[in-house]
Amino acid sequence: MSTRSEPLDISVYVRPAQLVEPIDSKIETVRQLESEGTIESASVHAWPDKIVLSERTPYTGVIDAFREMEAWADDHDVSIQPPFDVRTTTSSFTGERRTILRTPVICLTVYAGGQLSNVFPHSRSGERYSVTDAIAALRTDSMQMFSLEPTAPRQLPDRCCACDELLTNVQGIGVCQECDRIEYGPGTRRRLIRRPPPP
Repeated sequence: MSTRSEPLDISVYVRPAQLVEPIDSKIETVRQLESEGTIESASVHAWPDKIVLSERTPYTGVIDAFREMEAWADDHDVSIQPPFDVRTTTSSFTGERRTILRTPVICLTVYAGGQLSNVFPHSRSGERYSVTDAIAALRTDSMQMFSLEPTAPRQLPDRCCACDELLTNVQGIGVCQECDRIEYGPGTRRRLIRRPPPP
């Protein structure tokens, strides 16, 4: 999808404790692009460094944002892990297993015409594209960076491809309770329309 003729909306997600240079300067540059009219709008949102993926989490907005980003990555055959990291841990005291999402220090999403168009950082074909790359592209009008075409969707399997155990669906993320493998899928395989950002 070409985004050159469509208004761009930028969302920046950061860990509040990391609001120091050079993170502050990146946010300031995005705000400047908004004031210059290079982009339609810019918003900044805080998220914690890690979140337990459960129905009782107070960070449902962050999880929804991550699921949208992960679905976009799957649809476009790119990776956002790292900088995101999802893993399952077991308490040595209670034996309780928890699936934890670790967020990056900074992440930038690009929406074109209300549809998610790109996520930074991400990796594609061995190349890594950072938030700095995204800001530089916006400043120089290098819009080809925001024009990835989707690939065929991939469905969440019923069983783990590593150990053949049944997967547990945790808010659209498949978790293998045996070997901790993570799979993504099926409810997120759809056209991604911008949701309200987390508070």
